[in-house]
Amino acid sequence: MAISDLFRGRALNAVDAKGRVSLPAEYRSTIQTRHRRAVLEDGFDPSADDADERRRTGKVAIIVKDPDQPCLVGYENSYAREKRREIDLRHADKAGIERERAIRKDLGYFGASEDMLWDANGRVVLSPRQRAKVGIDGFVYFFARGETFEMWNPVTFYQVHLEEDPGAAEECRDFCEERGIAL
Repeated sequence: MAISDLFRGRALNAVDAKGRVSLPAEYRSTIQTRHRRAVLEDGFDPSADDADERRRTGKVAIIVKDPDQPCLVGYENSYAREKRREIDLRHADKAGIERERAIRKDLGYFGASEDMLWDANGRVVLSPRQRAKVGIDGFVYFFARGETFEMWNPVTFYQVHLEEDPGAAEECRDFCEERGIAL
């Protein structure tokens, strides 16, 4: 996997009253790079897709609530396919109905996800429900995790990471101080 295929960096972006927030340009570039690679490697023909232009050109992020952390997780379609394979492998030691139930439970991750198509300005719209689940109000702190990226309330990110990753917490604090956000 090339470095351009990995989400890197962090950003602090404002959320407007309609829930619009700009995805960092680097994240949008990574999503589109992965989309192009999937087109080349998987033989996917985007012109045959009856989806709208943004989907055909890879201008969509998939967002889901992290099951273990108070944040949203973003990724794109090729990661979703990898996640599906991972689920199948995780339950390979089971058989019959036990395997079906275990896989079905894990696939709930996909049922809870939403496609976020960005507009010409690189903005996605986070629904009030999504924002409420993780306490996003006013600003989103983006934090890359390689294969995925996270979207946090910056205060929550700082508090959660203060002990487990003080360097990341300090960087978040610096971003917030620059924007006048009190932690």
